[in-house]
Amino acid sequence: MTPDIDIQQMKLTDLSVLQKICWEAYSQNFYHHWNEDGLELYINKVFGTETLKSEFNDNNIHYYVAFTNQEPVAFMKLNLSSNLPGLEPGKGIELDKIYILPQFKGMKIGKKLFELAFDIANNHKKEIFWLSVIDTNQEAVTFYEKVGFKFHSKTRLDYPKFKEELKGMWRMYIELK
Repeated sequence: MTPDIDIQQMKLTDLSVLQKICWEAYSQNFYHHWNEDGLELYINKVFGTETLKSEFNDNNIHYYVAFTNQEPVAFMKLNLSSNLPGLEPGKGIELDKIYILPQFKGMKIGKKLFELAFDIANNHKKEIFWLSVIDTNQEAVTFYEKVGFKFHSKTRLDYPKFKEELKGMWRMYIELK
């Protein structure tokens, strides 16, 4: 059964809600990708209070949280001014992050977040929607391919304490009409 899903754009006053779901969803999905102490360092840097406050002040960065029964179960970060390498400035929008609590996967939450992301991309007249995904994360790659994304290029993660064998990334994109 698909739960009722309410997606809300986060504001500075939602910082604690956003931070909590970011920490939970990311760590539950990717704790095994990190060497000792790496996960904590990453979470504190990327989802730390000062980082998120700074991003709230950037009009090109938008966070959205999906709720079911008023509980946060997923989040998405869009960067409205991030271009796929080789693309003219201003044409791209990046899905920087999307994470769903594991127990809520398969309930169409990712699909709803993507529908919102595509609406935002179209409203901002973007031509390319792109993302990066760990190349060994076959579940995510398959999901993105189902949505319509295609392979663009390879890159590598550059985070200390991230397991070396998991640093390979694919940039994937979809052309918008």
